[in-house]
Amino acid sequence: MLQEQSRLFQRLLFFADAVVIVVSWVLAYYTRFEIFPAIGVFALPEWLPLSRYMSFLPWVIMISMLVFWASGLYVPDRAQRISTLVYTVAKAIVLGVLIVAASLSFYRALYFSRLHMLLFGLYTPLLLVGLRAAILVHLRNGRKQGKYLRRVLIIGAGTVGKRLKEAFSQYPWMGFDTVGFLDDAAPKAETILGSTADVSAVLDQFEAAGTPIQYVYIALPFSSMDRIVELSGELSTRLAHVCLVPDLFQLDILNSRVTDIGGLPVIHMIDEAPLDFRRAVKRVIDLVFSSVFLALISPLLLVIAISVKLSSKGPVFYKQERMGLNGQHFNMLKFRSMPVNAESDTGAVWATSEENRATKVGAFLRRTSLDELPQFINVLKGDMSVVGPRPERPVFIDEFKNKVPKYMLRHKMKAGITGWAQVNGWRGNTSIEKRIEFDLFYIQNWSLRMDLKIMLMTLWSGFIHENAY
Repeated sequence: MLQEQSRLFQRLLFFADAVVIVVSWVLAYYTRFEIFPAIGVFALPEWLPLSRYMSFLPWVIMISMLVFWASGLYVPDRAQRISTLVYTVAKAIVLGVLIVAASLSFYRALYFSRLHMLLFGLYTPLLLVGLRAAILVHLRNGRKQGKYLRRVLIIGAGTVGKRLKEAFSQYPWMGFDTVGFLDDAAPKAETILGSTADVSAVLDQFEAAGTPIQYVYIALPFSSMDRIVELSGELSTRLAHVCLVPDLFQLDILNSRVTDIGGLPVIHMIDEAPLDFRRAVKRVIDLVFSSVFLALISPLLLVIAISVKLSSKGPVFYKQERMGLNGQHFNMLKFRSMPVNAESDTGAVWATSEENRATKVGAFLRRTSLDELPQFINVLKGDMSVVGPRPERPVFIDEFKNKVPKYMLRHKMKAGITGWAQVNGWRGNTSIEKRIEFDLFYIQNWSLRMDLKIMLMTLWSGFIHENAY
């Protein structure tokens, strides 16, 4: 319910902001072409009818709303943080006005007033923030009068129950008011209203006081399934909405979510991240960045290729089998750093600082990570991403998967050229456990902003590293 209410609120805000764009655009026109000339300020070089500006309004709305969405203006947790809201609005407006002005500058047949664009960039944030402030003031005043409140009772004061209460407190504009907990094991406290056996009595108590509880959230562990069934039957005789929040913290979860198959609820505990718009944007970024990067460094690639060819006999590139997303195998490209058939006698060997198999050119390429540059071709092919867990050779995976807990979970995201573990120093012959810890942290907390941070950290310190050999 919380997610649905939040999604509805954000969608309404989205359409309201589109109206704000229209109002700001028209208001900026009348200020520039009607009010200012009437009071004798900012002489009018050329008067243009409103219809000329209105013909470009659909484009302005589309660009502005896309920028607003991409800037995170509709992330729910920003609805109550005024400082964050103002910063996000300001960032979105500056970027939006620049993009709109740049796009309109290509239309040579019509002169666009720079003062109009400046006024548009002034009115829009004032109205955006004003709209949200008006909504919040209305909601807060209403709640002081007892309106818009949804009283919540949480059954289970464990980790899940407490996190649920914290989540409600982060969405005060939704009006969820947690009246307390029911728990059989928790010690008596102000927030503990009794045991789970008291649920009917507590509901009756609030009903009699004229403050009925609208929602009951059951946040008990799976081990209490029998009690959950009993509570569900008891609460079916009441008008309160009943929601189940299963305690998954006792399990190893990754990319958990709830879907349904033929009406049957399905909890995904270990799964690949679902394909959403952000994943599509990540793929677009991979394609654009890799294409531009390869084009820019093409002279360097040519020099390296010639050096590798002259250093020893054999091909310029070295294809090495790696495991990527969902266990799929692919050939990862590198500049060849060792003589041909270097592993014919030893087999696959983990690289160490003492090894001397690399050629002189190859040793330099490894220390500077320049041997990794051809992997941008893998990114273009879709085998890899610019940022993600580093792929490993199947022969080593067979060794690690039964020794290192959760090792295989790293394959629930597309492999990358650089990653969170690498920029934090866990590369080369370092702790596999720590590398997995950082890889899983990345998968669980992934965002486009985090990708950008890792890319910048790689440019700053990720190429030359003491563990690169």
